[in-house]
Amino acid sequence: MNALHIRHLYHRYGPTEVLADVGLDLYAGETLALIGPSGCGKSTLLQVIAGLISPSEIVMQCDFRGISCVFQQPSLMPWMTARDNIALGLKALGVPKAARRKQAENFAARLGLTEGDLDKYPHELSGGMQSRVSLGRALALSPDLLLLDEPFSSLDVGLKLELYALLREQLMQRGSAVLLITHDLMEAVRLADRVLLMVPNPGRLVHEFVLDRPQNQRTEAWIYKTTGELMETREMRIGFGLSQETLAPVVTRHGTHTGCQI
Repeated sequence: MNALHIRHLYHRYGPTEVLADVGLDLYAGETLALIGPSGCGKSTLLQVIAGLISPSEIVMQCDFRGISCVFQQPSLMPWMTARDNIALGLKALGVPKAARRKQAENFAARLGLTEGDLDKYPHELSGGMQSRVSLGRALALSPDLLLLDEPFSSLDVGLKLELYALLREQLMQRGSAVLLITHDLMEAVRLADRVLLMVPNPGRLVHEFVLDRPQNQRTEAWIYKTTGELMETREMRIGFGLSQETLAPVVTRHGTHTGCQI
């Protein structure tokens, strides 16, 4: 089974240590959510995995072949139409023009984008439309590993639910792995198989929550109930500054964190 294994990840910006002894495992077909307060190093960790940052120190094994990223800001090419933005990665892979246009149009239709939308440039699209295009660009590559850095945070609830459903559908078809960074605990409960809590100064993983109910059995009532239960745990209260206690990482076979099932 394809997997990502990280051990002893450290990173510094100048004299400031932002990540300390981070370790995690992520397997094919699994969604892992990273949650924690602002400034704890979640985005830095994702950028290390994506190869955008070279860490100060790391032991990493990654079996995944294709990796796609979706960020909070869509980061679309302003001189390209929505169609060409979705097809951008396919062009880089050498997919012929007719084939990549067809694939882009197929993904656009599933994302709720019309033919007219595809001919528009990013500045002509709403924020929600830009987010759809950004997600389509990532999914069009059929990645083995999808890295999501708060891509849904600025969207309204209805659009979030639509994109959640599309994401789940794609992952079920592909068996891809997902690493999701989010500030939204309910979003993590809705989408993830495991939730890792990260705390700052320096950034480190301190606790793991396993959500053992299958995705297709997660009702809205269960999602709300589980989110409330998690928020009341000692670990979450400490992690989000609601308690003056501290948490220390505990070394386990799954990295530098201990865990419990929900």
